[in-house]
Amino acid sequence: MRTEKLLRLIWQGDVWVSHDKETRAFARAFQDIVQVRAVTLRIGGGEEAPVVMSEDTELMPALPLGDVLAEELGLDVPYGTLVLMMPDAAPGMASQSLGRAVAETILFAVMHSDMPVQRQTDAIYVAAHGAMRMTLAPALLDAGFDRHGFGMGMAQALARFWRGNDAIFARPDFLWTSELTAHLKRLDPAFTAPDPTVLPPDLLHVSEGPTGLPLWVTRVESTLRRVLGAPQPEMSHGTGIMSRFNLQ
Repeated sequence: MRTEKLLRLIWQGDVWVSHDKETRAFARAFQDIVQVRAVTLRIGGGEEAPVVMSEDTELMPALPLGDVLAEELGLDVPYGTLVLMMPDAAPGMASQSLGRAVAETILFAVMHSDMPVQRQTDAIYVAAHGAMRMTLAPALLDAGFDRHGFGMGMAQALARFWRGNDAIFARPDFLWTSELTAHLKRLDPAFTAPDPTVLPPDLLHVSEGPTGLPLWVTRVESTLRRVLGAPQPEMSHGTGIMSRFNLQ
């Protein structure tokens, strides 16, 4: 979503705080998979896809999302918070929205990390498999989230990023298909098609509780590098990780 449109929706009152059962269940399920500090809101205005942004995303020059939410909604949005906006126009589609939000967060993490460009497709592929595996958790199933809807949501988000055709991403088990593997090899010759069956079951479990976004991204990157056999980065003496955070 363009930042100008989001700002307009907030000013129009089409983004709001909700404490309904569906929103609370969505927020808990998201943090069962992604251990990052997050605030979950609802978004209207006809939006059908969840919005995922860091609190420091500038909706206008020098106007970060966190400050806008503090001013317009009276929210305290600490530094390093991920902002989720669950669509109100998609009743009964919580599993799909969850899958899409998790996929967008994985993309955010990889693209805002120091992962070598030639390993980014591998990293996203591996992390997506890790997220799908976590949907087997009893807590998610007991809360009513289903793997089919979650997989379709992930497919929608990753199709946009990987520029895939509808046939490849039209099924919830797309990650396991030879068609996806072949597509990614054509898209990125550096893609190595890691074997998802040998991945650790707790791949994305990088914290015992919600942590700030910069630390979470760093830990996810470290885990993915270790799984992929990529060398760990040298310590940077430049600007901090948050200097890379401005998802538009």
